Amino acid sequence: MDFSTNQWHGYVGGSTPYGLWVDGPLHPWRDANGTPTFITAHSEGYRYNVVYDWHNGSTWTNWNAGVHWNSPRDTYEGHYANRHWIMSPFARGSLVVGLTHHEFYQSSATIGGVAGFNSHAHGFNTRWVNAIGYVRSTNDGQAWTIPQPGDYGQNHHNVRCVLIPEPWSNQSIDTAYGFMHPSNIVKEGNYYYAFIEVRNLPGNTTLLDSGFAMIRTSNLDASVGWQFYNTSNQWETVNHQYYQGNLAPQQPKLFFKATGWNSYTTSDRNGRMAQTIRYHVPTQKWVLFGYTGLQANGLCYCVSNTLANPQFEVNGRRMVSLAGGGAMNEYHSNHFIGVFDPNSQDQNYQTILGNSAVVITADEGVRYKIGTIRIT
Repeated sequence: MDFSTNQWHGYVGGSTPYGLWVDGPLHPWRDANGTPTFITAHSEGYRYNVVYDWHNGSTWTNWNAGVHWNSPRDTYEGHYANRHWIMSPFARGSLVVGLTHHEFYQSSATIGGVAGFNSHAHGFNTRWVNAIGYVRSTNDGQAWTIPQPGDYGQNHHNVRCVLIPEPWSNQSIDTAYGFMHPSNIVKEGNYYYAFIEVRNLPGNTTLLDSGFAMIRTSNLDASVGWQFYNTSNQWETVNHQYYQGNLAPQQPKLFFKATGWNSYTTSDRNGRMAQTIRYHVPTQKWVLFGYTGLQANGLCYCVSNTLANPQFEVNGRRMVSLAGGGAMNEYHSNHFIGVFDPNSQDQNYQTILGNSAVVITADEGVRYKIGTIRIT
């Protein structure tokens, strides 16, 4: 599916209005009528229905022909309402809850008509702080809302976050850090789980600690009360009065932790290993798909029997062979991937029923590219 000719699309800095492009993994759900659907992962989100064929993008239809999510543009750092990417929709009937990738930057520059946009590629990146946000839709993803101070008994803007990053002024270091790119949400037992890319600033350095973290909640209908898996291998409830990661007392465990990473000069270091989580019915294991950035083409997976007591590191990372075809440059750590089984009967495609699944990559810009992955 190539969005570059879409009437709503505009490249950053292009002559057409800023709009439809791909900047995150595709995580589908079925709406209340059973129609397969998804929202493009960006601060401007577009709903697409896939009635006929996941392998033929020309059959995908833009639901109601327009944008369905237009993120707020509040440039005050502590308000956590600058730019939200909806990446993790989870549906129960027509109620859809999503985790977001929230970006804050402070910049006077305007690119493509968007004030405060900040990108290292364009030569400026003075402050980039990332959080995991929370949104809800009560009408099948036609419209979305973010929490407001006063919701869920919280009289502060932190209520908009599930994981709260360290304020930039604490260390005042010019680099991008925080919590990024949430995976899809799945349910095991009484808890809902998701995975998060983490970029930690450990102190007195611009170099990052990188890896992924796990979060969960028993109440999907609130942004508060979530837990993270900590460095003592225990589940700990998020303190919404403070922040997590970096120099905070609350430290999510970084799975497959890599240290000393400069994100502007080298490729990703294990943070994007956790983009899609599915339950593989034949082996009765949870399979986590993503990229390592450290080996071969980077496309990898790891497994665990349970999410409550995760064993991903013990079981190790395994690379996905591309011997069956596909260009090497279609699978690297600058891309995003979604993996799912279209035959899954779950509303959120939680299960992979057989030995194959659809893999959809999102490249830098405007294209979804579709293939099949074999699971043995």
